[in-house]
Amino acid sequence: MVTVMEKNVEMEQIRLAIQGAELVLVGIGEEMEAGLSKMKKDSKYADFLNKLEKEKELHWLIPYVEKIYLEEKKEERLIKAYSVLQTLLNGKNYFVVSLCTDDYVYEVNLDSERIVTPCGGYRKEQCQAGCGQVPTEADRNIIDSVRRCLEGKENPKALVRPLCGNCKSGMVFNNIRAEKYEESGYMEQWSIYKKWLQGTVNRKLCVLELGVGMKYPSVIRWPFEKIVFFNQKAVLFRIHSRLYQLSEEIKDKAYSIQENPVDFLMK
Repeated sequence: MVTVMEKNVEMEQIRLAIQGAELVLVGIGEEMEAGLSKMKKDSKYADFLNKLEKEKELHWLIPYVEKIYLEEKKEERLIKAYSVLQTLLNGKNYFVVSLCTDDYVYEVNLDSERIVTPCGGYRKEQCQAGCGQVPTEADRNIIDSVRRCLEGKENPKALVRPLCGNCKSGMVFNNIRAEKYEESGYMEQWSIYKKWLQGTVNRKLCVLELGVGMKYPSVIRWPFEKIVFFNQKAVLFRIHSRLYQLSEEIKDKAYSIQENPVDFLMK
């Protein structure tokens, strides 16, 4: 059975819970994801994307345009929300698990060694064929060249696609949208996260879910519920505009907040 806790939770209550906890676990979901929907309404990007979409041999450039858009057209509300989160976590022993691929979690001064992004992002590239080659840092030279193409200073047909050093297939960004997603791109951080989790057993733990729905429930939502269920010293705050419900098993040690997490953090 699923229930909703009828409790009026304010930001100050969460701040005090985090302050009083020994460890803090944060899950960030799709309601915190920066969207690309406005990109095609921006003439600078729309016109260029139309050109790329008409020529199959240029399709590989489209994800680079997405990355540039995310870098140039940052959603300030999201950045400010992440800044609030950073302030809440200052001085705490924390770990952040994010399902977002926009890389915004890395835009503020959160410790990157305390972050894992299992769905990847635009920070690394991988082999399109999934040959097993370990993902590498994104090629800034290509990104800068694509930016010059956007500005009309360079011809996109003159660009050379980066190739896998192992099998010579084309490179793509290392995220969940890759046809053969190379999970090794995040596994090292995932191992650090799992080791960190071992240290939360029987310790005062504050768990904060921000906009985590049912897209990949086995990564955050269900494991977090399990952690809270077994740890008698844990408390969970679940913030989501629609999927804010709590399971019956943890209802006495969890709080449900029906609100968009960005709006909540921005209060």
